[in-house]
Amino acid sequence: MPEPMPKPTPKARPIQHYFMFSDLRSVPINEAFEIIGPEAHHAARVKRIRTNEQVGILDGQGHIAGGFVRSITGSKSKPTIMIELSSIEYFDPPTPRIEVWSALPKGDRLERMIDQLSQIGVCTFRPLLCDRSQRKPETVRMDKLERIALESAKQCRRPWTIEFAEPISFADALKEPDVMLADASGTQIVQETSRQRVVLLIGPEGGWSDGERDLIVATSVPVCRFGLFVLRIEAAACAASAILLASAPPATGTTL
Repeated sequence: MPEPMPKPTPKARPIQHYFMFSDLRSVPINEAFEIIGPEAHHAARVKRIRTNEQVGILDGQGHIAGGFVRSITGSKSKPTIMIELSSIEYFDPPTPRIEVWSALPKGDRLERMIDQLSQIGVCTFRPLLCDRSQRKPETVRMDKLERIALESAKQCRRPWTIEFAEPISFADALKEPDVMLADASGTQIVQETSRQRVVLLIGPEGGWSDGERDLIVATSVPVCRFGLFVLRIEAAACAASAILLASAPPATGTTL
């Protein structure tokens, strides 16, 4: 009787590629699952992963898993990749929880902004409707922003994907607990270590209107400056978020 074929073992080298797989928790350790569609095509044809190669898997809901490629089948245009799961960890969301509520920059600057906010560790992005906003939310392709957020999460090994919330008016945003307003006229801030959540308001390219500034004064919302100069929307959002998260503890996972 012929001896059984030895079980393949992963190559002992650092993980170079991560997959996004939303149903990760349903897969038992040492069991295999399949990756198809754009994720499989990109991995097989662009990243050129091979059988037995170690890979990482994210679900965007706090879990990061390790595994290895058991097989690659199918056609060049529609490959199927079988991955065997070897470990899984759960990570809590970053603290403080940073939510950026911002006027929308024009052109492809919004896409770069989402990519960078995702890498920094921002939890939520929400369009802020201001008197001088130059771009309306209905002109934005949300599916494209969500795809950018997923790709960014894989690139930076982020357990949680950034969330997108519905647009909100500036007046209603000021009523939200934990609000902090970014403006060059504010008090310089270095770090924020005491808050569990910060809702960061970023204004439009034309600045706050007189009516909005009256609302700011009336509500006593903290106005803070992040940096030496007047920043563009996307630069202000990223600089402020990075400063607020500068003292955040490193992510540690719990093995499941």
